[in-house]
Amino acid sequence: MYIEDVAEWPTQAQLRLLRAHLPYSLPVLRRLQVAAGAFDGINPAGTTGNGTSSYAHVLFAYDSNERPSGVDGDHVPFAAAFLEPHKAPETAAWIYASDQDQALPPVRAEDLYAADNDRPDNWVVDRGAELVAAWSPERRARCRRLVLALLRRTRAIAQALAPVLAAQLPARFGIPSNAAAFVRNVKVNIHDGIRYVLLHPGPPEADADRTAVALSYYDAYDKWLFRFEDVPVLSHPEDTEYETGLPDKEDGQGQPSLVWDSVRTRDDAALVISRTAIPRTEETLLSVPSVALREKSTAPGKEGTLQAWAFVGVDGSLWTLHTEPAYRGRGLAKTLAARMFRQYCGVFDAIVDDGKANNESSGEGDGWCAADVSASNRQSQGVCKRLGAKRTWATAWIVVTYDSLGDDE
Repeated sequence: MYIEDVAEWPTQAQLRLLRAHLPYSLPVLRRLQVAAGAFDGINPAGTTGNGTSSYAHVLFAYDSNERPSGVDGDHVPFAAAFLEPHKAPETAAWIYASDQDQALPPVRAEDLYAADNDRPDNWVVDRGAELVAAWSPERRARCRRLVLALLRRTRAIAQALAPVLAAQLPARFGIPSNAAAFVRNVKVNIHDGIRYVLLHPGPPEADADRTAVALSYYDAYDKWLFRFEDVPVLSHPEDTEYETGLPDKEDGQGQPSLVWDSVRTRDDAALVISRTAIPRTEETLLSVPSVALREKSTAPGKEGTLQAWAFVGVDGSLWTLHTEPAYRGRGLAKTLAARMFRQYCGVFDAIVDDGKANNESSGEGDGWCAADVSASNRQSQGVCKRLGAKRTWATAWIVVTYDSLGDDE
C-alpha cells in the first residue's frame, strides 16, 4: 500500500483521478474542489482561501507499492480523504473508496443504484448491508484495508496537531473536554456500505485485519443525484422578487413580498443555525454560497427577515434547505434549490494549470449536483423528485472512536 499525504490543497492528478470516478466520488471531489478554490470570491464576504486551512490534509491510499501513474493507474483501487480536523464538531473528514463504484465510467443513469426509487414507504435508514451485498470477500477486505489506513493516518495527524490547536485556538481546543474529544474521535462522512464493512470484518482467509471499528454516532441519508440539464428553470438571475401568491401585507393582511438575496450577515447566520439540528457555525455558513428570500422591507435603512434559504455545502451538496412556516406550500423550496443548482453548479468547472478551480464557468461544470435526504423526510424527497433527481446510494455521518482502529500497519 502507498499513502500520499498532501498538505492543504489537492494536486491536479488527484482531482483528475476523482473526476474519472464520478458520480460516486462526488462528495470528496467536491470537497477537494472547494479546497482548491471553487468558492473563492463568491461567498458572502468575497474572500478567498476559505475552503482549506493550514491544518488540512489530502490523503490517498493506493492498493499499490507506489503511486500509480498513466492510464493503468486510473484502475488501481484507492481510497481518498480530505481532513480538516479543527472543524470539529462539524464534519472533519470526507472519505471515498473506489470499491464503492457501481460501474466504471462513463456512467449512465441506468447504472446508478435504483433500489426502491418509487417506493418510499419501504425505504430504511440503515442500507449498509444492502449496498455491499454483492461485494466479494476480497473486495470488502481491500476496501477495509484502504479506509482503515486513512483513518489511522487521520488519528496520527490529530494526535500531532492537538497541542498546536490548543495553543493557536485556545477558546476551542484549550478547553479540556474539547481537547480530549479531539484526540478520542473524529466525525466522518462516508458511503454507508463502507461504514458497514468497517464494522464487520470478513472471513479470516480473506480479511486478515480483524479490526472492528467502534462508532459513538451514526446517521445516514440517501444520496440524491441531479443532472444540471434536468433541473428546471424556475427563476432567472435577473429576477429580484418572488411572487408568492399570498395577499400583500400592505393590504392589512397576508405576508410581505419577498426579494432574492443570500445569507450574508451574522444575524442571517444566527437565524439559520436556530432552525437546524445539524451542527453549523457562523464561520462556515458565511464562507459558502447561498440563495435566500427575505421580506421586502418598507422601512428606509432596514432589511427584511429571511424567510427561506439554501446553501451549497463544502461538499457541493444542497445544504440546509428551509422555508419558514408562513411561506410553506408555495413552491419556495423547489425554486430555491433549482436556482442554487443552476447558479452555482458551474463553479466546479475544469481544473486549470495552476490547480485552482476555474470560475470562468460554462454554467454547469461536470453536470452533477447532489442532496442528502433522510429516508423518512418525504417533503424533501418530493422536492428532489420534482427537480428530476434520482435516489442512489446512502451516505453516513459517523463518529469513529480512534481507540477502536487498532495499531498502525
